[in-house]
Amino acid sequence: MTHPTITAAATLDRTTVDRLVADLDRELRSAPARVTIDLGAVDSFDSAGLGGVVLGMRRAKEAGVELRLRGVSQSMLDFFSLVSVQRLSRTDARTERPDVVTRLGAFVEPMLDGAVAVVRLAAQSLHELAAGPFQKRALRLDRTAIEIDHCAAGALPIVALIAFLLGLILAMQAYVQLRVWGAEIYIADMVGVSVLTEIGPLMTAIVLAARSGSRNAAQLGAMVVSEEIQALEQMGIRPLAFLVLPKVAACAFAAVTLTVVFDVVAIAGGALFARGVAGIEFDAFGEQLRTALSLSDFVVALIKAGTFGAFVGVVGCALGLRVQDGSEGVGRATTNSVVLGIFLIIVVDAVYVTCQRMLG
Repeated sequence: MTHPTITAAATLDRTTVDRLVADLDRELRSAPARVTIDLGAVDSFDSAGLGGVVLGMRRAKEAGVELRLRGVSQSMLDFFSLVSVQRLSRTDARTERPDVVTRLGAFVEPMLDGAVAVVRLAAQSLHELAAGPFQKRALRLDRTAIEIDHCAAGALPIVALIAFLLGLILAMQAYVQLRVWGAEIYIADMVGVSVLTEIGPLMTAIVLAARSGSRNAAQLGAMVVSEEIQALEQMGIRPLAFLVLPKVAACAFAAVTLTVVFDVVAIAGGALFARGVAGIEFDAFGEQLRTALSLSDFVVALIKAGTFGAFVGVVGCALGLRVQDGSEGVGRATTNSVVLGIFLIIVVDAVYVTCQRMLG
């Protein structure tokens, strides 16, 4: 079976290319299996001439006909390489816009996958922490101490600064309202109760989510990209015990200790404002504070802070271990760890408050 061949003229430029394209269109209308363009006789050409060849390649592809070029000189090859003839001859694939359900699924599915990964890692960490000592796999205290130094010591200055300023702000807002009735002494109640029961654990956990949770996600994500996690597994080292548990334990411990610091500094800031502006002595402020608070409030706040810290550690580690797509995936996991960590902190806090109110 013979296939048609179109021979180009010696000069392939804007004055002769129309004839070449017309000949090609005529051959394509007969729907042959293959068409050959012979460029061996071409002595000179310009961009318009070779552009016509590219146009013919595109039309042949649209018609489902195989187009071959014969006698291509080195200068033509250099031109085709320069303009990337494959890209020019490729027809753009038209993708249909997905419907609303598909777009919603594409948005919700990664969130559900992340939530499932967090729950799974939390269960594995809890099981390892409880069963590990009985199987001679106790928590690595050396790694935990290093992580505590990063979590607690590194976040101490910013936590103290935020606590002091919030204590001043709370006392200031309480003073504006209470002085109308001459009840400035209750500034201690407003500052102490709000800081100890809610603001202290909540703000500390949010700082940890933004600082330590994102760090854990970025560190583990980079290890996944560089295949360090696989190298540890090949050496018989379990990443859960070697990397994840120390980070989770460190975040929980740091949340408890930093919450205590936050409470003390915030109450001190409120007492300083009460002394300097409202004229309330430190002894009177302390006495009123002891009346408003109880030991159970302090214990519940510490339990809440430890829970927040554990969730921050689990979220960062879970998303870090699921990193894909290289450095872009690391950045995405880092951002998502902060967002999901803060979201879970708010949800767990709402559960705590609801249970406290239901139990009286």
